[in-house]
Amino acid sequence: MPDLKFLNAYDYFILGGYMLVVAGVGAYVARFNKQTSDYFKGGGRIPWILSMVSLFVSGFSAFMFVGAAGFTYKNGGAALILFSLAGPAYMFGYFIYGPLWKRTRIDTPMEFLERRYSPGTTYFYSLLALIPNVLILGIMVYTLCIFVSTALGFNERIFDIGFASVSGLQFTMLITGVVLVFYTLLGGLWAVMVTDALQFIILILITVILLPVAYLKLGDGNFVEGIRRLTTDAPDGFLGFGLKSQPPLFWVVYFVNIVLGYNVNYHIAQRYYCVPDERDTRKMALWCAGLSLLMPFLWVAPILASKVMFPDLAALWPTLTDPTEASFVTLALTTLPHGMLGIMVAAIFAATMSSADSAINWMAAVVTKDVYVPIKKRLGHVEPSDRNQMIVGRVSVAVMGIIAIWIAFNMDRFGGAFDTYLRANSLYSAPMFIPIMLGLVFRKTPWWSGMAAFGFGVLCVVLGGIIANRSLGLPAATFGDLFQDIRLTILGVEMTRYELNTLVGIAGASVAFFGSAAFFKRSRKYRETLAAFDVDLRTPAHDDGGPLDLRGFRAYRIAGVLAIALGSALLIIAFPAAAGEGTHLNIIAGTLGIVIGFALIRLTRKQLAGADEADETDETDG
Repeated sequence: MPDLKFLNAYDYFILGGYMLVVAGVGAYVARFNKQTSDYFKGGGRIPWILSMVSLFVSGFSAFMFVGAAGFTYKNGGAALILFSLAGPAYMFGYFIYGPLWKRTRIDTPMEFLERRYSPGTTYFYSLLALIPNVLILGIMVYTLCIFVSTALGFNERIFDIGFASVSGLQFTMLITGVVLVFYTLLGGLWAVMVTDALQFIILILITVILLPVAYLKLGDGNFVEGIRRLTTDAPDGFLGFGLKSQPPLFWVVYFVNIVLGYNVNYHIAQRYYCVPDERDTRKMALWCAGLSLLMPFLWVAPILASKVMFPDLAALWPTLTDPTEASFVTLALTTLPHGMLGIMVAAIFAATMSSADSAINWMAAVVTKDVYVPIKKRLGHVEPSDRNQMIVGRVSVAVMGIIAIWIAFNMDRFGGAFDTYLRANSLYSAPMFIPIMLGLVFRKTPWWSGMAAFGFGVLCVVLGGIIANRSLGLPAATFGDLFQDIRLTILGVEMTRYELNTLVGIAGASVAFFGSAAFFKRSRKYRETLAAFDVDLRTPAHDDGGPLDLRGFRAYRIAGVLAIALGSALLIIAFPAAAGEGTHLNIIAGTLGIVIGFALIRLTRKQLAGADEADETDETDG
């Protein structure tokens, strides 16, 4: 049994500092928000590098350290290919969807539905999108905190917070939720972008350090020997590219879902249209594609080593539902020194919060721009002031955050209901995105085609599930019956429930969408609206040459200062902990953090100097 190191005072110092930093970022960048377009899309002037980092990081959560780690521990080398499929998926954004999202000239993802289809479609999607996404937000917080509090040894501790006593799990959820809501409420999308940049730096530090350390540990101090041990001691077929318990069709269906999720998901669209120029979207997509091919290796390779180092995780973590999901944390707890362990926990928090803050921001944008403003205009015949919209946006962030924390606190009361809900979410996620993906490139369908495609796609999935159950002799009387694990063969092709739901949903939504084109008889109002939207999508959205927005460069500087602070904290910890094993890793990581921070600050100074020179040239020409 390996010797596990749990968090000590040094680690809590790092983790607590991280929480304070992200809260402080929200307070600082609140000054960037002068109007609602600043709050929800950074005024459309966010530098592409910052938006690219946020785009890449927001696609990850604790799943990479928990679920993906468990998947890798079970399947081995196939995980490297599977988690790299985001690379080619981002290329759809490079060639098609990145520029198109910028050309939509919208402030919220749901505004696209109104311009392309109708206000009714916006309400239809808002109702079906907000409810499950708030639930998912609570589930994300719960999943993160239940794992961290259990794996790090303080799940059973009791904390007195003044007005009540809470368990370690509840205390973790409370702190996480409050910090998440606080910085997103104050800073809007600017806070999300800056903290995503910091979270990217943390991810880089933990993965770059853990990769060589894992193989040094496996090889008793010899990196090459560690690699040799992996090739000789791993189970047969572990380093191959076959997936256990998954049919070959899984690869295709998974890639289709990745293409949908990485091109037309709401937070993806938000990152593309918040930059100044459509050419920036191509840079973002290309860099994300490259990172998606490189970074999975940094996450997967250490877990491959943990398969040999810890062959019986069930004995080590008997209370966890799936002990293989502890493979990453087990590796960290046995190899990293105190200080770096705090960074590891911060990395897990960072990955999940980067997804959660994106969800909160776009949902608040939907409530404000797509629900509150239209209703207010209908009732009062006057558009609400920008100040009122800002207040509604921030109240929406707070309310959804509070609901998410409540869901996380009460998750155990629902038992299997939430498992059923998660399976239910798979019923409509693909049909939901098909009308968005197709509607951007094909615009000769009636105003109701989006709702028809979404609804018919979900209906097809439900009917397909009932038919599949009946054919296998399984019950289909309740909603939960449709989510039993099944394996069937259709036209000689083997598939499970996942492949069946996805393919049927996509097929049903696509048939309804293209079939509606036969009824393409537009009213005058709809014809004018769609014609204007069509013109926008055909017109390149290049930078208008307006005054340079220096807030983006200040965001770089903030991220640089935070990286230096993080690196300095690790160096400070290295001295009192000098007698501990592996302290040199704190020195390496701290130095690397400081170098990255100064590099960002230098980049900021060069950009600001260039801006000053440009201003002087303009004045001279004038």
